[in-house]
Amino acid sequence: MMIAMKRYGLSGAVLLLCLMMAGCGKDQWVDAAKESDSFVRFAQNEILWLQKTQPGMRKTVTSGEDVSTETLDSIEWSNELEMIRSWSVSEYRKKHTYDETVDSAGSLMIVRYNAQDTLAELQELMVTYRKGKIDLMQWDIKQRSWYMDRDLRVSFQPRKGYGVRVSENAVWASPRAYEIFAEINNKEFLINGE
Repeated sequence: MMIAMKRYGLSGAVLLLCLMMAGCGKDQWVDAAKESDSFVRFAQNEILWLQKTQPGMRKTVTSGEDVSTETLDSIEWSNELEMIRSWSVSEYRKKHTYDETVDSAGSLMIVRYNAQDTLAELQELMVTYRKGKIDLMQWDIKQRSWYMDRDLRVSFQPRKGYGVRVSENAVWASPRAYEIFAEINNKEFLINGE
């Protein structure tokens, strides 16, 4: 800033300041300095929006032949969506190597981060962009220990809903699987078509 002021005067410093502010991006709630992983930051901002607007949701849990559905009007979204901000690619990259692949056609782009190590907990993060905006985030997680093997697939569509598929094999019990699907009741999204 001082260099711009010395070199180009006050108007140069003002122009530089305006350019810096314009380049800050649209993450108004969670600052990039607070969270370096852009996907986690996106999820945190989404949770803040849901907490503010409280759109409600319809949640279905399936376990074997048992199916239960409930409609919720008031939700603590930070608890409900804790799983979508739990697995940070940035954190796992410190321990494991991930291959990044990008496939695109027209307004659709899919970015995949695949672990090279089959023992890594986060096996894959897939992010689908439609017209430059995140349309779907999906994590494949493998949790292994001496007493429990658990495979999870967590999918999240911003302002639309999420799904979780869990397969567990514990030492003390028979293998079991269950799924959770939640559809966000976002009337604003449906009316405006954003």
